[in-house]
Parts: sequence; structure tokens; C-alpha cells
Amino acid sequence: MKISDEQLALFKLYKNAKPSEKPKIYARIIFNFQPIKKHLDPYIPNSGTVLDYGCGYGIFANYIKTKNEKLKVIGFDISKQRINEAKKTSAKTGVEFVDRLDDFKFDNLKLVLLIDVLIFLNRKEKIELLEKIYTSLATDGIVFIKDTLKSNSLRFKYTYFEERLKLKLKVYGRDVKSELNYITPDEFAKILTETGFNIINLIPENQFIYPGIFIIARK
Repeated sequence: MKISDEQLALFKLYKNAKPSEKPKIYARIIFNFQPIKKHLDPYIPNSGTVLDYGCGYGIFANYIKTKNEKLKVIGFDISKQRINEAKKTSAKTGVEFVDRLDDFKFDNLKLVLLIDVLIFLNRKEKIELLEKIYTSLATDGIVFIKDTLKSNSLRFKYTYFEERLKLKLKVYGRDVKSELNYITPDEFAKILTETGFNIINLIPENQFIYPGIFIIARK
């Protein structure tokens, strides 16, 4: 597996991460970065504000900011542990990382990322979040979703088992609810269209170890 210059730059950015967190960060950069980047790049705006909702360690928030320094980029995650690691990079990239959004009033976002977030929300919470995002987006703003693809495959069954184990071990942090709520592509499409979004693309992704799906929708 060839490591790109962009990945090397991200490694350098997180060189001061806690020893217990660095392997997790580097693993995400090695295994998850390229498959997500190839779908994300066409939707990085030229100007405006980007929100990475559920940003984790801030890898993609930082990537977007380095891709276009004119953007205002905000990374949000409820895991204080991950946000604390992300904040260590802020001085170099200028991304604002927070673990609460109470003080932010969004009404003109150009892009919102939801990468591996919606599986932790039940149907009602998914709808409420997507409605809030829709209201907060600028006209023609984009929501970029990456989630686990629900199916009857052995890959999905293994993924479900592993995710349950991670939740039990608090791998995602102690603030993440210990439930998983996978939905099918048709269910995603229904929720998004009923919210008002126009679906641009819906892409099953087989490059991951786990069954993934990308959904890009426009306000």
C-alpha cells in the first residue's frame, strides 16, 4: 500500500498525539483516508464554512483545511478524548475543534461531513439531525455521509459483532451511546428525500474491510 504525500503530512500533524491514541489515529490515516478522500474531494467548497460533525480525531477536518486554507472549518465530537487530540493540531491548521455546539449558530454551511456517525443514532435522532443540517446549509450546500452498509452479507455480520465489542470496550469513548442503528440504502434515501435533500450519489464501497456506503446529497 503506497502512502501518499497527504497521508505523510497527516502523520506529521499528529506526531504529538498521546502514545495510547497515536496507533488509532495512524491506522485511520493508513486504511480509511484514501477511500474516503476520493469521494470527498469533488465536494470541498471554494469558500465558506465546513462542519465535520462527529470528527473524531479531526483527520478530515484538518485535511479539508489544508486542501483549502480559505475555508472556515469546525470539527465537533462528543468524545473529549478525541477532541483533545484534535485540538493539538489546531495551531498548525487553524481548524476549530469543539465538544459542544451550543454556542454556534449555523445558517450558511457549504459542506457537512457525517463520517461513521449515523449508526450511533436511532431513526428519530437521524431525522432530527438531518433536518437541523438541512436548515443550516446554504442553498446548494452538501451533506457528505459515510456509513456502514446494512446487508445480509458475512462482512456485515462480522462488522456488527466487532462494533458491538468496540462499544462494550468504550473504544469510541465513554460518551458514545452503546447502541447501533444500521439502515439500508433505501432507508437512507427515503429519510434524505423526505427531509428535502436531493441525492447526488449513493455509492456502495468495497475497498474497506467493512461494508461501507457513501451518500452525497444537496440542499
